[in-house]
Amino acid sequence: MVESDPKAKVVIVGAGHAGGSAAAFLRQYGHEGPIVLIGEEPLLPYQRPPLSKAWLKGEADADSLALKPQEWYAEANVALRLQGVATSLNRGARTVTLASGEVISYDFLILATGARARELPIPGADLAGVLALRTAADAEALKAALGPGKRLAV
Repeated sequence: MVESDPKAKVVIVGAGHAGGSAAAFLRQYGHEGPIVLIGEEPLLPYQRPPLSKAWLKGEADADSLALKPQEWYAEANVALRLQGVATSLNRGARTVTLASGEVISYDFLILATGARARELPIPGADLAGVLALRTAADAEALKAALGPGKRLAV
C-alpha cells in the first residue's frame, strides 16, 4: 500500500517482471487506488529466464510464463497499456505521455523499465542471423532459426 494515500493512482512504466510484480505486490499489500501498467511488448508481464530454455524447447508459451493470468489484471483493477511506449515524463505535472499521444496522470510513478540487450560494437553484428535474446519475440526468432544440421555460436 502507498502509505500516504491508499487511494493514490500509481503508474508503472515497464510491464516486465519487475513492473508486473510491483502491481501484484501493491494489491497484495492492500493498495486500493488505480494502477496503470505500461509496457512495450504485446504480452502480459512474464518470466524471462525460461526464454532461453523452456521456450526454445517448446515446453513453454506466453501463458505458462505469465506472472498472472489475464483475468487477474481486470479483477485487480490494473489497467494494462500493452504495446504502449512511454515517450515523455513531466514530473511537475505528474504525467506520462505515450507514443499514441495518450497522457496518463499519476500520484506515484514507478519506473521499472529493465534493460535492453547490449549490441556488440563489432563488424558483422548487424548481419542476418545475429540474434539477441531478451524478449519473447527474440526467443521466437531464435527458435525459428534453430534446427537439426544448423550451426550455432554463442
